[in-house]
Amino acid sequence: MKKYAKILLFFLVLALLALHKGSAQEIDFGDYYNYSFTLAELNPLADLEFGTVVQSAGVINIGLSEAKILTIEGVRYLDVLVTITADNNMVNDDVGCTGSCTIPFTLQAAYANLGADNIGQATPMTILSNVANAQFPILKRSSGPAGPPPTPVYNGYDPSVFNETAYLYVYGSINVGMVNAGSYSSNITVSVSYD
Repeated sequence: MKKYAKILLFFLVLALLALHKGSAQEIDFGDYYNYSFTLAELNPLADLEFGTVVQSAGVINIGLSEAKILTIEGVRYLDVLVTITADNNMVNDDVGCTGSCTIPFTLQAAYANLGADNIGQATPMTILSNVANAQFPILKRSSGPAGPPPTPVYNGYDPSVFNETAYLYVYGSINVGMVNAGSYSSNITVSVSYD
């Protein structure tokens, strides 16, 4: 009987160990130094603009090839957390607008982090309710195992020598119904922080 109890106890311990989920260690290097980054527009004069549309035009898309491009310049080996939040509707800019004064907007976004502005290398971001989220390194390793941890910051050490640029692409679609004539606009907010 003792033999069966030991075997049962062994399998019980084995089953409990199998249920335990392992997790990788994650170190938030951003907590140990005030690393900086720059978020900028690649072409400040180009907006995400749908141009002139007519009533009841239906769905009009701005694709990845026509996207608004933003750049994130930062320390290449650090991860950034990016959140892009867009209004659900474009609103008629006429203060006295009555009737149908909104056009639904659907956000799409992607990023490229292989060192070049190349939509062929873009990775779509996860989007839920017009909020896009992604976590990625400024410069993705092209192959091989993960590199060593970064050099700790010390007096005279400048981590900005390791700066690279990642690219954000913001695009989407509108669905034009029977709306009032006029100019329509909405807000898109981009938040970036180091992880």
